[in-house]
Amino acid sequence: MPKTTKRTETKRAARIAKAHATDLPKVDRKAAQQSQQRPPRQQRPASGLARYPWLTVLIIFVIAASVGLLYVNHVGPFAPPPTKSAKPGVTPTATVSNEAKATATAIIGAMPTDHQQAFTKSNCLKDDILKKITNTSAPLSTADRDKIKRNFGAAPTMSINAKTTYCVGLNTSRGLVVLELMPDWAPQTVNNFVYLAQNKFYDGLTFHRVLKDASGIQIAQGGDPKGDGTGGPGYTLPEEKAKDGDYSSGTISMARSDKVSGSQFFINTGDNSSKLKGTSYNTFGWIVKGMDVAVSLQGPSDSDKSIAPDVINYALVVPAS
Repeated sequence: MPKTTKRTETKRAARIAKAHATDLPKVDRKAAQQSQQRPPRQQRPASGLARYPWLTVLIIFVIAASVGLLYVNHVGPFAPPPTKSAKPGVTPTATVSNEAKATATAIIGAMPTDHQQAFTKSNCLKDDILKKITNTSAPLSTADRDKIKRNFGAAPTMSINAKTTYCVGLNTSRGLVVLELMPDWAPQTVNNFVYLAQNKFYDGLTFHRVLKDASGIQIAQGGDPKGDGTGGPGYTLPEEKAKDGDYSSGTISMARSDKVSGSQFFINTGDNSSKLKGTSYNTFGWIVKGMDVAVSLQGPSDSDKSIAPDVINYALVVPAS
């Protein structure tokens, strides 16, 4: 072991003392803590719509466009509140006055018993029948009326069941008139009327002659494609006399000049039996609903041609059940 000199020991003691006198370096605890924290986790890659931001914009556009279409077309949540559907056998009767209703009540009260009973017991008054013969749609346009065939050249062959009655709904501009047609009274006339109604012949035609004089004949006449009393379907009908002389209030008869018309008919809005005595107009049915509408019908008369005529918007027919 080398010999230590006094000088060496002195230097050594001085170095040790100097070392103890030197301040230790300050430690930044915050930095140290941060350095001890775990490194931040790597974010996962975006998925779904977040991965395609343009798709989000497209979806929003499609939704907005769909809502716009619903609004413009008034469907879905933007649909108008539903209107109440018409009750079976009911058409607008705003132009039927209380006076006409009172008149109709009096007329029905004076009818023969079997006809009075028909106003409550006729099969044509059943709900399912009334639904089939009621049409409250808007009247046909001129173009649609012009498309209807009005000339047939010859009377139709027999196709009805002669043992059943037929129900007709005359949906007029003034309201609904329900007719019960009787094949046992006039089979060929009933067959003809049913045929024309099924072919929409009467749709859009007017009541071209309406007479209301209580001292004279009281009728509402229609079924003329010309609208002046001179038209028809291109043929005439044979006379059928089963109900000759019965032109009581509420019955339906065919018009005639020298021969029985093929399409023109008239409603007896008053009792014309005595006034038309000795004639043959083929009575073939009667009213069972809407007598108040019948007596309210307006149209040109023999003395006043200027009266605007009421219209048969739709004539619908079905066999009674």
